[in-house]
Amino acid sequence: MRRIVFSLAVLMFAGVLSAAAQQDTVRTQAPDNDAILRETINSASPYYYPTLFTRYLTGDTTLTNTDYRYLYYGFVWRPEYKPFETPAARDKILQILEADSLNEADYRRVIAYGNEVLKKEPFDPGAINFLIYAYGGIGDTLNERINYYRLQGVLNAIKSSGTGLSEESPWHIIYFSHVRDFLASENIICGKERVISRTVAYTPLLVKEKGVKGYYFDFGRIYWQRPDKEPEKRSSGWEFNGLPLKRRAAPSVEKVE
Repeated sequence: MRRIVFSLAVLMFAGVLSAAAQQDTVRTQAPDNDAILRETINSASPYYYPTLFTRYLTGDTTLTNTDYRYLYYGFVWRPEYKPFETPAARDKILQILEADSLNEADYRRVIAYGNEVLKKEPFDPGAINFLIYAYGGIGDTLNERINYYRLQGVLNAIKSSGTGLSEESPWHIIYFSHVRDFLASENIICGKERVISRTVAYTPLLVKEKGVKGYYFDFGRIYWQRPDKEPEKRSSGWEFNGLPLKRRAAPSVEKVE
């Protein structure tokens, strides 16, 4: 298998998300687990999970940064949350992307498998990235744009959870694979992570940037519940969690109802 480079960074577009969606300001701080649970199970709350999640699934682009924090971190209390299971559809996507070029049928297969992954891991940045690429490949700008908003929302939720610069202020993730996906979105090339405490891992940079040697991630939520089966062996080949993207002009961003 030739190396597939995951480059979420090429999907970022400055100033594009200037519409109403995602415009609330969220202070950088660790997620308040008690508050998130309390709000997401309260049917009178604007963050009641079934309602919020339905909005996410239907492609609502008016979801705010705060909404995404409740969506992302609230998912760990859902029965569907199984952080030690890897959807088989992800490997099928990577097999398709080994081709030197893709045709419309290939893009549609990627879309089908990408949506299959999201049924199990609805906030997987890699799968959303695949969908953006594939929808763009068939000219479906509506779904391409919806998934741009989703990707930004998930990444912003993680970024708002800490500075990532110390063990006391790590970025909080709910799946191991989200570490490399998130760093790729920041165009950061990193080495193999090292577990430094019961809940925090340190990921060194291959090339130091502005005095930063590496970043810290909190993975504690992954172990809140006893897994249904033994954890799968974690691959060191996270660089295969992506695809070679051709640079494409950013889609228009009129609000999608």
